[in-house]
Amino acid sequence: MLIELLISMVILAVGLGGIMILLVTAISTNGKASNDTNSTMLAEHVLEQISAQPANAVALLQLTDCTGAIWNIDTTGSAQAAGSAGAFGGNGASLTANGIVDWSQNYGTVPANYAMRYVACGAGGKQTTYDVRWDVVTITPFSRMVVVSARPAASPTVGGLRYVMPAQLRTVAGM
Repeated sequence: MLIELLISMVILAVGLGGIMILLVTAISTNGKASNDTNSTMLAEHVLEQISAQPANAVALLQLTDCTGAIWNIDTTGSAQAAGSAGAFGGNGASLTANGIVDWSQNYGTVPANYAMRYVACGAGGKQTTYDVRWDVVTITPFSRMVVVSARPAASPTVGGLRYVMPAQLRTVAGM
């Protein structure tokens, strides 16, 4: 009877150990998913701020993060072949041939007011920094394409590459 009890306790301990690994993994994945959701919400906020302006408006919007830093959001667009955004046009962060923000571009080389390191404050004073970049491509005098991308700045890297997929949002806005 004592041996049966000992065997059942060993089986229970192995089962609880497996469940503990599962719980720790779930907690970690939940934190990463929260950061991904916040990246998407931040990209959406910047996209909505730019889209709310008339397409031919030259505006410099402001966004304040939880540390009190004021970030300027430039809404000036340029034609697809012109501007500062590389071969695929617009003003702002470089775009890839697929029309998304090119994350291989160094943060320091993104034109002023087209990128920010936004700090969000969470529970218990926890702060998370998000790297946000955008590009504005003028389509006509009355419409423009806005591309915004965001990701946690401290996302994990493997071989120098980040394996957290940044949120990529794109819209056409006009008058």
